[in-house]
Amino acid sequence: MIREGDGTYRARNGSAFFLDAGQGVFGITAHHVLEEWRSDRQGKMVVALQLGDMPFEPEGRHTIIAAHPKIDISTFRITADEIRTIGKTILTGIQKDWPPVPPQLDKGVYFAGFPGVEKRWLSPQEISFGITPGGGVASSVSDKDVSSLMEREHIIPVLGGGLPPENFDFRGISGGPMLDVVEEVLRSWALAGVIYEGPSTSPDPEQSIAGLEIIRARRAHFINPDGTLNVERWDSLQSPSGRR
Repeated sequence: MIREGDGTYRARNGSAFFLDAGQGVFGITAHHVLEEWRSDRQGKMVVALQLGDMPFEPEGRHTIIAAHPKIDISTFRITADEIRTIGKTILTGIQKDWPPVPPQLDKGVYFAGFPGVEKRWLSPQEISFGITPGGGVASSVSDKDVSSLMEREHIIPVLGGGLPPENFDFRGISGGPMLDVVEEVLRSWALAGVIYEGPSTSPDPEQSIAGLEIIRARRAHFINPDGTLNVERWDSLQSPSGRR
């Protein structure tokens, strides 16, 4: 929650999720989500910061484990008891070792996040942040990213709310998970990546391509099982021989 210069209040939001990759639980969000909070705080605009209905203290008990602006992932400490208190689930996945196997091109993925346009003021003291889940296929897979192109002719509404409008404003889903559908004897899933970018909805045609709706996630193999980030892997991909 921030207070604008004119004294009015506005709720800003991003997304986060919780992972146990074999060495204990930690939280994950997009790096730029926390940087926007820091910018608001520097401008003395922040009134409150919450994770669900719990105060979020990234410079207190929810210490940042690792953060990298280019990878665009930040991880933070949180306990399993806190996660249960806010009614959320710890992701694990089917993989036996970390990192998970790479997502397969044209195979299924799921994703979810909390776009700002879905928040509703229930009272002056209470806000509901609506989630937007979705599924599709991995239309692009690289050593850095996995992306899913939303093809509207193939969208099927499953939650009773109808289809999102053309050029739906997805801002706020950054930090949410993208899951890889793993089909073996049973269908399961593994973490494909961390969402860092959704479709651009700018009214400026120079900044947005109408109808091009792509969800982009940074690959899960940049996250180590203890919550640190594999910066060496990222740096190796920046050289001309490693850039993909």
